[in-house]
Amino acid sequence: MGRRRRHKTKKGVELNLAAMLDMAFQLLTFFILTFKPAPVEGHLALNMPPPVPQTKVERSENVVEGGGPSIQQSEALHLFVNANDLGDVEQVKLENSVIASGQLTDPMKQVINRRLKSLFDLQRTPFDRIQIEVDRRLRYEELMKLIEVCSKQKLPDGSFMTKISFVEMER
Repeated sequence: MGRRRRHKTKKGVELNLAAMLDMAFQLLTFFILTFKPAPVEGHLALNMPPPVPQTKVERSENVVEGGGPSIQQSEALHLFVNANDLGDVEQVKLENSVIASGQLTDPMKQVINRRLKSLFDLQRTPFDRIQIEVDRRLRYEELMKLIEVCSKQKLPDGSFMTKISFVEMER
């Protein structure tokens, strides 16, 4: 008698999917937990001033309408902003004269807007840009409010002010 042979069926290699899924989830967890996105503040496009002085060498006095204080003639109008210890606006000066004191509220922004508007309404206005010199303690949000007020100013040709820069105030 002959032995019966069993026919072996060919079985393929079996993969342990549980171990592969476990490894995939561990890698996914690692990458999720270690991902550090770049802060939004790092992607702002700002018009920073060039490293050269913004004023002309020759200067002459120009008296503002209404008997206001005199402003030296230059291409850049200088605003000086002092801040308190909390980072809020304490005082805004236009060249040598104080135009606003206290926190930067909506009425205060309107005062600054009217003062700048009176300067830019003059046909002989030599200013084509505004440079804001800020105290190092000033919060960024407060600076953006001032830039918003400055960007609403119209030049004598009817275009809006687009050249606005800011620098840290020298102590």
